[in-house]
Amino acid sequence: MQKISVYGSSGVLGKKLVKHLSSKNYHLSKDNKNFKIKLKKEKNIFNLFFNDIKKNKPNTIINLVALTNVDECEKKKKTANNTNSIFLKELTKAINSYSKNIHLIHISTDQVYSGLGQHKEKNTRPVNYYGLTKLKGENFAKKTFSTILRTNFVGSGLNNKKINLSDWIVNSVRKNKKINVFKNIYFSPLHTTTLVKIIEKIIKARRKGTFNLAAKTKISKANFAKLLCKELKLSIRSVNVISYKYSKFLAKRPLDMSLNVTKFEKTFKTKLPKVTREIKKLAKEYS
Repeated sequence: MQKISVYGSSGVLGKKLVKHLSSKNYHLSKDNKNFKIKLKKEKNIFNLFFNDIKKNKPNTIINLVALTNVDECEKKKKTANNTNSIFLKELTKAINSYSKNIHLIHISTDQVYSGLGQHKEKNTRPVNYYGLTKLKGENFAKKTFSTILRTNFVGSGLNNKKINLSDWIVNSVRKNKKINVFKNIYFSPLHTTTLVKIIEKIIKARRKGTFNLAAKTKISKANFAKLLCKELKLSIRSVNVISYKYSKFLAKRPLDMSLNVTKFEKTFKTKLPKVTREIKKLAKEYS
């Protein structure tokens, strides 16, 4: 029986991934509240990881841990670096010290890119500290047998303390609260249900490398909001479409995060969906 350890199991993707894998024939372990408390207090996190790996003896480790708030990464650079890169450094060292046969699946981000999409894997150029720390984390992950996935995903949040993009759009529109959405920032998100099934396929395939994993087509944040509202039959009177140049973000954002997914599709023999299909999946969660 495949043994899988999941770090970052309490986030939106983590909860859905754990639920999906639990329904299959896997022996699953995940980081609990006690582990996270120790992780914050423990100075030598290598020992914490090594002991956890020794205890659970996983064939595969899936890392979803990240500080993803882009502006917070800019303000709290030490925390961002520790979470997004040093975490991977110590985890990778622990994996290699225990067994180099362990397969690490690491979730990275489309924000390692900037400029005109659709971006290919070799052309990284982060424009903010979040993207920089995630790229540093990838470099540590490469020091072991790993599959690195540069992706962006959407899904209804299961944790009310952390409101994600689609939660913010739907909740605001339903309350007729005015929101600004950008007409010139593009992305290619997958729905979480699509992503967890693909991760299971990667667990089975055990292919090493760095891959873009996204929808085949791109959409602006403004059109994403409009299409989601249309699927839910919500009025878009409170949705105000603006240019990114009028944003008040602390950290700079890449304008085009669309990805070239040819390498992934060929390697894993998988056809990835269009973004419109993923939005339809997302809408069903809010219906």
